[in-house]
Amino acid sequence: MIRELTLSGVTAFLHEAHLDFAAGINVIVGGNDTGKSHLMRLMYALCRWMERSPRRDFPEKWAEEHRLRRYLLHSFAARQLSALVSRRANTASACVHASFRGCKAPDGSADVSFRFDSRKDENPEISSLPQRFLQERALFIPSRDVLTLFPCYVQVGKHYPDLLDGATWDLCRALEAGPSKTEHSEALQRVLKLIRTVLQGKIQRGGGSRFLLRRGKEEPLEMSLIAEGFKRVGTLGLLIENDALHEGDTLFWDEPEMNLNTTQLPLLCGIMLSLCEAGVQLIITTHSLFLLRELMIHLNRSSFSSLPRRFIGLHAGTGLFGSVQVQQGESADDLGPLESLQAEMEQADRYLSMPTPAPYAE
Repeated sequence: MIRELTLSGVTAFLHEAHLDFAAGINVIVGGNDTGKSHLMRLMYALCRWMERSPRRDFPEKWAEEHRLRRYLLHSFAARQLSALVSRRANTASACVHASFRGCKAPDGSADVSFRFDSRKDENPEISSLPQRFLQERALFIPSRDVLTLFPCYVQVGKHYPDLLDGATWDLCRALEAGPSKTEHSEALQRVLKLIRTVLQGKIQRGGGSRFLLRRGKEEPLEMSLIAEGFKRVGTLGLLIENDALHEGDTLFWDEPEMNLNTTQLPLLCGIMLSLCEAGVQLIITTHSLFLLRELMIHLNRSSFSSLPRRFIGLHAGTGLFGSVQVQQGESADDLGPLESLQAEMEQADRYLSMPTPAPYAE
C-alpha cells in the first residue's frame, strides 16, 4: 500500500505537491488537465516496481534504476522518460519520493526517492533505495472497457507488448488466470454479492477468450451487448473470483461511476467500501458530485465509520506557469471549491431558481 507521495516537475505538478493516503478508501477529485490519470499511473508504476523485486535482498542500484524506468514507460505507454517532465516553465527535472507500507515492512523501510531529467533520456537516478521490497501487489481498472476487446488485448500484449500500456496488460493477465478454488473472506463474498446484484447475474469465461454475462436461465449475453458501466463492475468481480486481490493489495480504479446510472451508485459505494473492509487499499478518481456525497453518506454509517478514508482535491493552477495545487483531508468538505463540482451545484441552483412556466394554452 502507498502511504505518501511527494512529487515536483511531473506533468501537471510543476511545484512540489505532497499527498497522504489511507489504508482504506482514497478519492482523487479534480477537473480536466489536473493530472488525475497521470498521478494514478505514476503510483501504479511505483507499486508494481516495489512488489517482488528479483533482487530483494541485495538490490543493485543500476539494475533497479533500469527496472524502474521500464515500469514507468510501460505504465504511461511513453517512449521516453523525459516526456513525463512538466512542460511548464522549461522544467529541467522531475523529483519523486514515495513511501509504502507492507505486512513485513516497518514504517520508513519501504521508501524510494528518485529524479529524472527533461534534457536527456536516461534511467531515473535513485537517491534512496528501499530497505524492503514488498510481497503485496497492485492492479488498475482503467476507464475504458477491457472485457469486450479482451481477446484482442491479449494478442497485442503477447506479440506487440510495446503497443499496450502496462496497466491494461497486467489486468488482462489477471483476468486470464481463471477462477480460483480459494474460499473468499466474508467481506469479499459481500462484494461479490453486491456485484451480482448490480449485474443481475454473473460474468463468466466463454470460449475463445471471450466473456459472457449469465442471468438465471437466460441465454448468456455477449460483452458487446452489456452496458459499459456493468462491464467495469464485472471486471472487479472477475478479479476477486480469480483470487487476484488480497488483503494488503492496492486497486487503482479510474472513474468507477462512469456509464452507471445514479440509481446504481449507492450499490457501487457499498462494493468499494466492502472491498476496503476486506483489507484492499482502493484509490479512485471521480468527477461525480453524486458519488462523492453518496460515499460520505455511507462512511457516516456505523458499519463503515471506522474505515480509513482520504479525499484529495486537485486544483488547476492559475497563470501561464501555474502548478496543480492539492487540498486533502478525511472528508469531501476538505477539498475546497473544485471548479468541476461547483459547476454542477451552480446549475442545480439555476434550475431551481427558474420561474414556473405558464400553463400551455391551446
